[in-house]
Amino acid sequence: MSTIKDIAREAGVSIATVSIVLNGKGGARKISTETQARIHAIAQKLHYVPNQSAKKLRAAGQGHYAIAFYWATDFRIHYLARITLGIQQEIMRQHNVVHLAVVPYEADHLQEQMESLQNEFFNSIIIANTSDKDMDYLQHCRLTYPVVLFNRESPYYSSVTMDNYKLGCRVARHFLRKKVYNAAILTHNADLPIMSQWTHGFLNTFCQNGHPLAADHILRCSPHAGDAVALIRRLHAAQALPRAIFCESDLLAHGVLYACHNLQIAIPQQLEVFTMGINSPAVNDYAVPSLSRIDIPMGEIGAACLRLAVDLLEKRRPNPTVLYVDGTKIIRQSSPE
Repeated sequence: MSTIKDIAREAGVSIATVSIVLNGKGGARKISTETQARIHAIAQKLHYVPNQSAKKLRAAGQGHYAIAFYWATDFRIHYLARITLGIQQEIMRQHNVVHLAVVPYEADHLQEQMESLQNEFFNSIIIANTSDKDMDYLQHCRLTYPVVLFNRESPYYSSVTMDNYKLGCRVARHFLRKKVYNAAILTHNADLPIMSQWTHGFLNTFCQNGHPLAADHILRCSPHAGDAVALIRRLHAAQALPRAIFCESDLLAHGVLYACHNLQIAIPQQLEVFTMGINSPAVNDYAVPSLSRIDIPMGEIGAACLRLAVDLLEKRRPNPTVLYVDGTKIIRQSSPE
């Protein structure tokens, strides 16, 4: 790959002159049109490609930042709008110029995406939805530029996260206070670290209070509402419905509501439903019945990640910095207090 040094040598001018011309400042610096034309012609002949990484670093010194937001290409795409809204609002509050790029990657394959040349264009990266395998890669590669993890924790990288185990405990205590012991948890059959923490918190709290859940009350299905519908139909046909279900995503919770409506199962009289609220609040408030939930502040986390990324770039915070946010318990019709 040719460099400005190669162009300068062939044009018979200094490297500084080539740099000025290729950055469009030749006229302002009184460089003759003939010299400018010769430099552009040689650059084209040598197939010169600007060093975007160097340009990126120069722009960063002027308060212009390019930040990537890595998001996994799976069912969690449904939650992206709420997060990017929070990030956009934070960008508009910034005094800096921030360019945001959403970069897709496949869960368990973060390494392939991170090692692509694409990352030379970014000053900082926000990474969401990492699997255990992806986190293992990050722990070992020790990236040197600012990285912010979305709802994950690492001793090496900054993050904006939640006490996810505690959130599972809060849902269990909601049922236990009502003396609802015949409860079940509906979780994804994928290995997702955050949802695993919700599960452990929920199950351990029931166990510690003397009401351990039987193995067949740990319900698993794919992350699609249709599979939640099919599962409820099977439980109903087998007369094995629990008194309450904790759904680890509102996608699954809406499937449960749909199945109960079709089967004429009264909520909350026959079955209480409580969920983690990841979608827009309106999606859950205007369900029929409306969904009780722990609302996960996706937009707030996204905004805090963007703010932290800029703070790290400007060295206003040390790395790693870990910021915690909390979820809000919202009681609606599907599981009253």
